[in-house]
Amino acid sequence: MVLYGSAMEEMFASYRRKRSAPRRDGLSTRGMVLEAAGHIFAEKGFVKATSRDICERAGVNSAAINYYFGGKEGLYEEVLVEAHRQLVSLEELCAVVDSGGAPEDKLRAFLELSVRAALKAPELWGLPVLLREVASPSAHLPAPLVETALPKLNLVHGLVCDITGFAPGSERARHATAMLILPCMFLVLFPEKVQSLLLPGFAEKPEEVLDAMVTYALGGLRAMKEEAVTAS
Repeated sequence: MVLYGSAMEEMFASYRRKRSAPRRDGLSTRGMVLEAAGHIFAEKGFVKATSRDICERAGVNSAAINYYFGGKEGLYEEVLVEAHRQLVSLEELCAVVDSGGAPEDKLRAFLELSVRAALKAPELWGLPVLLREVASPSAHLPAPLVETALPKLNLVHGLVCDITGFAPGSERARHATAMLILPCMFLVLFPEKVQSLLLPGFAEKPEEVLDAMVTYALGGLRAMKEEAVTAS
């Protein structure tokens, strides 16, 4: 069941209809262009990056971007999707949700994914790409990025409902999901200097931050649950 936004669904459904499948013999070249573009967009940003720069870095023909991605804008959208996947993949989240443990244990596993993502993020080109997008967002949220993020959001939303008993899609469930996800996003997207200022020793003892996040998240979710029971 999709819990977040029929408008979003319609937006990336339209994108799917327009998008052609990549040629089987071109996957390797396509991947090289995507990887090179990730580095270039991370270094220069979308506006200053040129197709020529990207093709030279990838070692491919200058027509490759148009051929595989329909142009620089389409390539940038795919780079945003890959940047999102680099940090936390849908497969990782599915493994947490399908683990069969108690909801509270799944919550800890989800938060552990966030901590791991924060630790590895400085080594990935995906982090500066996403930071640039946050600082200077695209005019419209790219449909491929929505298509990537929405299933992850729904999985976390379902976990929140399991813990709180809130009805899926309800306002309380949405608020609780946002309050769980936002600190995780900021932890991952913090530049290293900000991270070291707010969380000194994080890289050396990440388990202490994880314990604090679990306590904070569970405390907040349980408080919201109690408030809902009292209000009813």
